[in-house]
Amino acid sequence: MAGGRSRRFGRDKRRALFNGRTLAERSLALLRSAVDGTVMVAGRGAFDRPVDAVFIEDADAGAGPLAGLVAALQRSRRGVLVLPCDAPLLRADTVSAIARAGRRSGGTVVARSRRGLEPLVAFYPKAALPILAAGLREQTRALHRLLPRLRARAIEAGDGREMHNVNSPADLERARQWTQRR
Repeated sequence: MAGGRSRRFGRDKRRALFNGRTLAERSLALLRSAVDGTVMVAGRGAFDRPVDAVFIEDADAGAGPLAGLVAALQRSRRGVLVLPCDAPLLRADTVSAIARAGRRSGGTVVARSRRGLEPLVAFYPKAALPILAAGLREQTRALHRLLPRLRARAIEAGDGREMHNVNSPADLERARQWTQRR
């Protein structure tokens, strides 16, 4: 998921640098480490250079991440592994565990952090499309409200900071400081 307006960040946060790569580049690399299929990006303009990915338009412009997820599932054969571009501390082992569990179970699998379920760090099978599309039609745009209907299974994120979300420059600086202390 590389859309959004970055209002709180003040500029396009997808292009903000974190440890030598943009947030969007880091998320793309994480996806590539966990999947062997086509990588789809919901949101144009995230990269300064051409990347090997399929850019998709939201199923309903302005409807948030759910619209990008529905569009990706419409193009998918088996399912979609979803990552936000603004979680720079997300670990490859967590992403791989979610992808493996989703492929094995054929069901929705989401990360769970101290904050609760993280519906943008998840695997959604193709079978979830009717429920998600209905949520979009009903304007139930908050993915976490649809998870019970999907009977989502949760996998614990390994570290309390792993799901740190970058919404402001201060959030990005905090993530940088945490990585320097390791």
